[in-house]
Amino acid sequence: METSKRNIYRVLVIFSLLFALGGCSSDDDEQQESKVPTFKSTSNNIFRPLGDGGNGEYIDNVWHNTVRCSANITDNGGSAIIEYGFCWVENNTETPTVEKGNKIKVGTSDITGDYSADILVKTGKSYHVRAYARNSSGVGYGELKSAFGGSLSPR
Repeated sequence: METSKRNIYRVLVIFSLLFALGGCSSDDDEQQESKVPTFKSTSNNIFRPLGDGGNGEYIDNVWHNTVRCSANITDNGGSAIIEYGFCWVENNTETPTVEKGNKIKVGTSDITGDYSADILVKTGKSYHVRAYARNSSGVGYGELKSAFGGSLSPR
């Protein structure tokens, strides 16, 4: 009788360990993981000078041209977008991020679709530019594009 009690005890301990290690939830019960926003990979990501080098202004005695940036967010990634815009660096050797380089915040609402902004770039300089959108899971980026500051406007 003592041996059968030990065997029942062992079986109960084994089942308890298996239950604790394996859990009781199925894949269907697990919550879907959120992802970062995504962008459409088309010519909607446009970074081009406005006008013929004439749209711009002097800032600290440097002529800046205006470059129009456009992007299209196709999916918010499963959670609301809390910020979106563009980020850029002033050379063609680095990849811009919201933490590295310059950025312009266009909005803070949960959107999908087109948005755009104008940024000032230095005359004769090259830039790497990307659209970005942030949700609770992180930051999603559009394609890396190049922009050029154009030439000095005649006065």
